[in-house]
Amino acid sequence: MNEVEENDKEGVIELHNYCTSVYEEGDARSALITMLQSLHHAKNGVDVVSDTRVKTHFARPNWRSVFKHVALKHPDKRV
Repeated sequence: MNEVEENDKEGVIELHNYCTSVYEEGDARSALITMLQSLHHAKNGVDVVSDTRVKTHFARPNWRSVFKHVALKHPDKRV
């Protein structure tokens, strides 16, 4: 992941890492790992789970939100 990010000079690639075996980010059962991961990433710039600069999201992706974000970034394209 780091190599892909480093070679993306024009900022074309957006990387996301998902740990789908963990409860959703808003769930109280995953609050501690989410908090520790955010603190570690803010302090060191490296994700505690993947050991890369790409921050890990906990739970499955919300595909509706993911595609909406892509569509907003590319308004004249079919997504």
